[in-house]
Amino acid sequence: MRESVIYQDILQEGLKESIEQGIEQKAQDVAIKMINKGINLKIIVDVTGLTVEQVQKLQAQTEDTQTE
Repeated sequence: MRESVIYQDILQEGLKESIEQGIEQKAQDVAIKMINKGINLKIIVDVTGLTVEQVQKLQAQTEDTQTE
């Protein structure tokens, strides 16, 4: 019985982490689209909930990809 409860807790935690990762990935995808459209950094941060540093990193990655 106790193993079943522990197993359920592990599954729930794994599911929660997967959902959080999916949300983070979607925010990054939206930010990249906004960057490509030339939208202001502060607006991207406000809309996506990402940090300024995260958006700047995505901008740098996007610029590197475009110059290749």
